[in-house]
Amino acid sequence: MIEVVELTKVYGSTRAVSGLTFDVKPGQVTGFLGHNGAGKSTTMRVILGLHAPTSGRALINGVRRRDLKDPMREVGAMLDATEVQGGRSAFDHLLALACAGGIARRRVVRVLEEVGLAGAARKRIAGFSQGMRQRLGIAAALLGDPGVLILDEPVNGLDPDGIRWLRTLLRSLAAEGRTVLLSSHLMTEMSLTADRLVIIGRGQLIEDTSTAGLLARFQGDVLVRSPHAARLARVLEAAGATVRRTASTPGDEGELLVTGLPAATVGDAALANGCAVHELAPRQKSLEEVFMEITR
Repeated sequence: MIEVVELTKVYGSTRAVSGLTFDVKPGQVTGFLGHNGAGKSTTMRVILGLHAPTSGRALINGVRRRDLKDPMREVGAMLDATEVQGGRSAFDHLLALACAGGIARRRVVRVLEEVGLAGAARKRIAGFSQGMRQRLGIAAALLGDPGVLILDEPVNGLDPDGIRWLRTLLRSLAAEGRTVLLSSHLMTEMSLTADRLVIIGRGQLIEDTSTAGLLARFQGDVLVRSPHAARLARVLEAAGATVRRTASTPGDEGELLVTGLPAATVGDAALANGCAVHELAPRQKSLEEVFMEITR
């Protein structure tokens, strides 16, 4: 478990994080969202003990990172997959980390297979693509088979197959009872991967909620296709809806986008006013739309 309590981090005259409090619980994937400069990377670095907090605390399994008895087996992290020695092979890079953490050589072989780099194990990292470096960084985070994972933008550089692989991996790790915290700017992928979302802005907490619960709070529009589109639009506007006509044909045929009324109310209004409906479909706002709205 990760606990961040009233965390503040100040660099000179810049307050990067301000009174931030949230938990990351085991058994679920928690997405960490915010615009560039919101304080995500700073918070992760404080959690990992790379930066000292100005005030407040960040704990892993109830203690500071530096006080963990066996840190590589308790927490794995990837903050920047490019920060590796390019002259080493993937195997040697992981072996050096394993030796430092008292981890067996066979574990290096296993994680290389797990992340799909077994065939490139003896190749120099300097020749790796960005996606391969991302996989290597994830392998390093998994090396100690930790119960807590912290990943900063892990999908950068991954192709669609790689993104799907990572999604499946993270969800399976959470299902095993591990604690998973990841940041990403790919909102569609985050909506598919994260069970919970922690959203920050200017170093402060904006939202800490389930992904499904957040999306449910922001009503989308309703798509209506009707041969009586013009008349139905007037009826719905009189009922307080905002109506936009998106497609039309000669006469009254057309499609409407209705905001401000649920689909059931739109259907009832159409029936009560003798307007035939050929399609009625509520459309949920995407996580990207919701994110932009609440962080505006």
